[in-house]
Amino acid sequence: MNIFSFVGAALVMCVMIITVGQLRPELSLLLTIACGVVLTMFLLGFVSPLIDEISSLAAAGGIDSELLGIVLKSFGICVAVQTAADVCRDAGQTALAGKLELGGRLALLIVALPLFRKLFDLAVEIIGK
Repeated sequence: MNIFSFVGAALVMCVMIITVGQLRPELSLLLTIACGVVLTMFLLGFVSPLIDEISSLAAAGGIDSELLGIVLKSFGICVAVQTAADVCRDAGQTALAGKLELGGRLALLIVALPLFRKLFDLAVEIIGK
């Protein structure tokens, strides 16, 4: 993936949103959401090689695939929540964006519970010896 294509597309979309916002303000938010979705999908193309490399490093290092799954789920939650919160802020709904971010934090904690359990078990094992 070419980062310059991404930056160029984002700048073109920004100008397009501003122009449409001046001519048809009621369509501005919908266009912002659509452009945000397109840019997010474009970014997901960057993620695939990263996930492959992290997976191969984890396998080579003997890291449990469950732990890798926690990291990848956490990343997905962060991307989804950040995108939705940004759209809410663009629409002027900062309180709703804050609630989305709080929900994302709670979701991250829930996803990380198995990791906390492993750390707790390891600490008990170390202290017990």
